[in-house]
Amino acid sequence: MQTSNNPIESALNGQYRFDIKALLAFSHAQTKPQLFPFIGAMLLAFSGIIVFVMILLSIFEITNPLAIERSTALQLEILMLFFMAPIITGFLVMGIRVAMGKKIKPLDMLAFFPRMFVLGMVSVFISLWVSVGFAMFIVPGLYLWIVTSLVLPLMADKGYAPFQSIKLSFLLVNKYLSSFIFIHGIILLLIIGSVLTYGLLFFYTVPFILTLKGKIYTDLVGYQVGNDVIETQESRKNDSTFDA
Repeated sequence: MQTSNNPIESALNGQYRFDIKALLAFSHAQTKPQLFPFIGAMLLAFSGIIVFVMILLSIFEITNPLAIERSTALQLEILMLFFMAPIITGFLVMGIRVAMGKKIKPLDMLAFFPRMFVLGMVSVFISLWVSVGFAMFIVPGLYLWIVTSLVLPLMADKGYAPFQSIKLSFLLVNKYLSSFIFIHGIILLLIIGSVLTYGLLFFYTVPFILTLKGKIYTDLVGYQVGNDVIETQESRKNDSTFDA
């Protein structure tokens, strides 16, 4: 429940109420009709990652992945973070769109590759601090993982600068920290359950998790149609078709 026209202001004032049961039911209902586009995007992303890894192994002349020097492993990790950042952002925005009742396509996950550099830099920064947190008895790492969960969608959807997005993510998540911890606990259980099914359950749990995150994001922050790259691309295609 929110009493202000500005969702962010309402959320920061503590006016939002998490209804976990309703969020889970909503996410399940919204995920089902959009499951196949999500699966297509997951298969596309997996194929792209495999090709990118093979290219990196070739460039660095690595013949034994189990015997990589530490400096080389660090370089590979940074390059992977840059490559994965726009993909993860694309998936998160797809979850937002599904939560808003909009259609998605597998290729939507490629929409944010033009922003790879800035998204990659932020991902490296966050990964560094999360890694430091996990080195400090795990709990700080889990905390940093949770409180930075809104950063990439804030940058993609609202067009906020990196540190503005980080600051707002910290403020919003800390305002509802216990609920976010509970939600991420559910997410971790879904991930563990999916692993136990040899990954098959990921074809449902990943879309469900993305829609759940998208619903929470739109409830707390709203949805900026004008900044949605996917929406803009769709509008341009429709305009081009109409002109033709």
